[in-house]
Order: sequence, then C-alpha cells, then structure tokens
Amino acid sequence: MLPIPATPRLSRGEILFLLGLFLLPILLYLPFAGAPFERDEGVYATIAQGVLDGQVPYRDLFDNKPPLVYIWYALSFTLMGESVFAPRILAAVCLSLTTLVLFNQARMVLPLPAARIAAALFAISTGLPWVALHANTEAYMLLPLVSSLMFFTIGMKDGRLRWFVVAGLLAGLAIMTKQVAMWNLLALAMVSLIWHRRTAETQLRAVAPTLALFGGCLVGLAAVALPFTLMGALDDLIYANLSYNWLYINFLTYAERLANFGHGILFFSAVAAPFVAGAAAGLIVLWRKRSSATDYVLILWAIASAIGVASGGRFFPHYFLQLMPSLAVLTGVLVYDRFVNGSDRVLSRPAWMIATFLIVVSVGTTSVIYLAPRQAEEQVASSVYHQKEWEGNSEALGAYIKERTEPGDVIFNYGREAQVYFYADRQPAIPYFYDWVLEYDEEALAEVIAGLRAARPAYFIDSAQAPLFEDWGAAHPPELRAFVSEYYDYVGRIYFADVYRLKGRSAQAPTGVASGGSSELNPFVTDHYTLE
Repeated sequence: MLPIPATPRLSRGEILFLLGLFLLPILLYLPFAGAPFERDEGVYATIAQGVLDGQVPYRDLFDNKPPLVYIWYALSFTLMGESVFAPRILAAVCLSLTTLVLFNQARMVLPLPAARIAAALFAISTGLPWVALHANTEAYMLLPLVSSLMFFTIGMKDGRLRWFVVAGLLAGLAIMTKQVAMWNLLALAMVSLIWHRRTAETQLRAVAPTLALFGGCLVGLAAVALPFTLMGALDDLIYANLSYNWLYINFLTYAERLANFGHGILFFSAVAAPFVAGAAAGLIVLWRKRSSATDYVLILWAIASAIGVASGGRFFPHYFLQLMPSLAVLTGVLVYDRFVNGSDRVLSRPAWMIATFLIVVSVGTTSVIYLAPRQAEEQVASSVYHQKEWEGNSEALGAYIKERTEPGDVIFNYGREAQVYFYADRQPAIPYFYDWVLEYDEEALAEVIAGLRAARPAYFIDSAQAPLFEDWGAAHPPELRAFVSEYYDYVGRIYFADVYRLKGRSAQAPTGVASGGSSELNPFVTDHYTLE
C-alpha cells in the first residue's frame, strides 16, 4: 500500500495551486457557455422555467430524471437570469468545487503528491469535449457524490456515526440528481458492512455505520420527495423515476446494449485514452498494495461508477463524466507510484511508447473536436452533426414562435427539440412535451391526444423529421395525424421542423420577426408529408 501520512496543513503555495485548479473547470467551460442548448439541456431548462412559474415536475411537465437537476437549473436562472449561460456557469462551479473535494478526499488516503495529481487530472478532464462542457445531470451529481465519498472516508478514519449519516445524506442528494449514484452508495455500504464486521466488538456496532449510511440517504430522499407528497404528485414522481425508467432500460435488446457499449467505449477511449489506461494500471497497483479499508473504498467506488455508466444500456458520452473522479484518482496512484515514489520503478521502453501513443491519440482526437467540431461530427457521427444543426437553429425557430404568440399562449413540439420552448419563452401545452414517452410507453399516446385536444396549443411544431427520424410514418401515429389535420393549418418548413398554426388564429405577427429568412408564406417543401 502507498504510505499514508497524516493529513498536512496547506501551505500558501498549496492554496494558490488549489485556486488554480478551482478556476480551471470554469475557464474550460467559458468558451462553450454560449453554445445552443442540447436536447437534454432544453428539457431541464423548460421544466426549470415551469418550476419558477409554479408548475410541478412530472405532474405538469414530464421527464424521467430526478428532481434536483431542475432545481439546479431554476437556481441558475434565479441567480444569473434565464439564458444558456446560467446553468453552464453553475455546472462549471459545481465541477470546480468537486475538484477541491476530490483533492481533500485523495489527500486523506494517498500521499500528498498523488492527491495533487488526482485533483489536477480531474480538473483537466472537465474540458473533455462531449464528455463535459455542458450542463447535464452528471455535472451537478458529482459534487454531492464525491462529497459523500469524502465524508464516508472521514467516518472510516474517525469512527463516529455522524459522518456516515452525512455521507448517506449527500448520496441521497446525488441519487436525486441522477439515479445511477445509487451504485456508489451500495459500494460504500458493502465496504462498511464487511470491514466493520471484521473489526467491531459486537454485531450492533458492526452494522451501525451501514445503518447510519442508509438512514442519512433516506433522509435526503424523503426531504426531496416531501414537496411532491404535499402537492399530491408523489405518484407522478415514482412513475417517472421508477416505472418509466424500467421501461426505458428494458426497451433495448441485449444486442443493442452491446453495440451501444462498443460505440461508447470506443469514443471515450479515444478522447480519454490516458485516463482509461492510467486508471487500469493504477487499479492494479492499488489492488496489489491494498492494506486498509480505504483501498477497498477506492476500488469498489470506481467499479460502482462504471456500473452506473453502464446501467442504462446506453453509452452517451456525457455518461462517462461519472467515471472521471475515479479515473483521475487511479491515474494519480499510477503516476505517483511510477514517477514520484523512488527511482527504482522506471518505465520500460514499451511502456513509454504505449503511454506516448495514448497521449497522442487523446490530444489529437480532442484537438480535432475543439478546432473543427462540425467537420469531425459530420465525418464520425452524422446524426450528431444534424442534431447540432437543429440545436443551432432552435433559437431562431423559438424566436419565430415567440413573435407570433402572447406570453399566456402554450405551444407543442412533437419531437425531441425541447429547447424550442425555452427559446420561445412559452410553456408546453401538455405534460408530455416531447416524444420520448411515446416510444417507450404505448399507453401514453391516448393521453397525449386528449391533452392536445383540450389545450389546443397555438402552434404545433413537428420536429420528428428526417434524417434524425428516418421512418416518418412510424413516428407519426394516425391519431396524431388526424388531430393535426382537424385543428391546424400548415405554415411551412421552418429550419428543421414543419410548423402548424391553430385554425382561425391570425397569421399576423404582433411585431417584426427575425426568423432567419423563414416566414409564414414559405411554400411547402418538396419532401413534406401531408397529414391529409
């Protein structure tokens, strides 16, 4: 095991070093803070607007993420105004704080140089393209998740139950930001139960820390769920986060999950090659030298993070951000063990060649994505390229809708470009305000149609179009076509969407419109599928 000295006091130079690490995620995020919202960000922003307007997530606006991510967005809008910058700046600050927490965690269980390396590597990793540089759930989840690990480690060293309660409470908040944090909680509970059964004098003392851990978690879960209970929306919360997610996870076949796994690992390994290889080697070093409970904590916590990434069966790049604290710590262990801890552990020439190759691959891939993102997306993933195009055009489409509606009007986007609601500053007409639920829950269509008939949104925006929706007929059920045909006039193709206006509604915009050349006089596009 690596030597574990007493936790030293920080010098002035150390404080300046940590200040630099704190600022690094923020500086890495700033060039991208004004980029158009991604689909998921658009969902969170729309629900956050609704929360600030008095609406209740799940009951009034449906999504399958835990509620705290919407609170993070609402907080950012309250502090910095409703813009694409606000949640990203707050996400960057959360990652900066996570860097400091990770450093404190690492210096409790590793030599100080290894802790510095781990914290620096994590701060650098927040700039990985597609993995970070956005305001997705993982960016907010990591702060309570890593803080939970830190307080658990304090409890393992100190022995007092209050630290386990705090660790459980923070784990509960992490779970209420993204469900996959539960695997990290289970890893901590496993270490606590097994280790204390070996060292405690009585059975009660052996299980007390684990009970305290779960007790704190239940307090956190209950505190977040309580407002939903008081507002009569607890069933909606449970359906969205448990029942619906069960459908979401089991929708894919094992073959599809395996294919997704291959694609996800391939991309992540190209972008973060030194982290992946360094962590694998660091895991071996730590396993060989294990001698205390904290060694097992780091190992099992890393495995739990990997399970969290894999548990959804989908491997979107931003999922891998959950792994980065573990990869940074394990790589820090390797670097310290091979380069700092004595001169008798020199890397061989093949090892140097492999390390250099991995760094070149990672830096090269990242540089291409940074310097020519659109060309890289078009060559590597055409669907991502088109999706980014749509995200870029969403602001103009939202402005077009905003110019032709009043603040009290509601609209409906059929598709997955929920950011249109945010840019239009108009609330969705019904709780199912984008179409994911229709893909996974067959019973939802009737509720969607009934809700639309009752609400009669001012504009119906059909963004379920090719090339992202290749089978137009399958994406547009007959019931939906009949509804649109009965109540709406076709306006035209505006950027990536077919736009329809409620029959009888004036086509005149209240003020001038800046829609990037599109207008309500646009002719039908040649590939338009009529709803007749």
